[in-house]
Amino acid sequence: MSTSNSPAPSLGDFLRAKREAVTPEMAGLPPGRRRRTPGLRREEVAIRASMGSAWYTALEQGRDVQPSDQALTCLARALLLNETEREHLYALAGRPAPPRAIDNGSTINPILQRLLDRMEPDPVYVMDAYWEVIAWNGAAAALFNIERPGDKHPRNKLWWIFTQKRVETHRADWLKSARTLVSIFRSQATRYADDPRMRRLIDDLLEASDAFRELWAEQDVLDLASGRKAMRMPDGTSREFDYLPLRIPDLPGACLMVYLGVG
Repeated sequence: MSTSNSPAPSLGDFLRAKREAVTPEMAGLPPGRRRRTPGLRREEVAIRASMGSAWYTALEQGRDVQPSDQALTCLARALLLNETEREHLYALAGRPAPPRAIDNGSTINPILQRLLDRMEPDPVYVMDAYWEVIAWNGAAAALFNIERPGDKHPRNKLWWIFTQKRVETHRADWLKSARTLVSIFRSQATRYADDPRMRRLIDDLLEASDAFRELWAEQDVLDLASGRKAMRMPDGTSREFDYLPLRIPDLPGACLMVYLGVG
């Protein structure tokens, strides 16, 4: 069994490379005449990140310095890091990166819409971080009755489930499915606890549904997962589907929900 001799990724090396990639002009600083190295000086990064120059130097040189989440956030801003670079910075520091901000104005990539259409007759839709269905194909529109004008949250999956005219809380299978969905939603919503729209959605659900309020109080958390379930078709028959959630990298918090008919 062979082992690699390549060095492990270094936080200091990454900071140094990003510092040297930021020109004074990019940082809104005068270029100066006596710059011996490309990019910003260490003390300039420290000032931009609101931290001591000696502390930043120790961090870049790989000494035993443990940056906090706030320090990493300041460094990402000072070095003009994009989202992927920011997440890499956190990973090198051994910390989980904060979730990417939800883009409320996001629209799906046309290629993704083509994928949805080509998956007919299997129902497929895209659900954003608020569990709002933002794109779908014809099969999904028919199966889930996606267009529901007049509702407070007309295309929200949780709103459908907990505010429909006949909420079947007496059925064990309904309760099991609803509990799972609320547990998944809680784990996602917690990442965006400071988002006003997320807070409004939760408040509306708590006010509108006794069943949601009871399940929300249980504090259970789950992650998205695949599975199989029987669903009632528009013609009244029942059919089984294998379902699979797939995350969408360029839509933070969103996922592609695929339902493949069984048999």
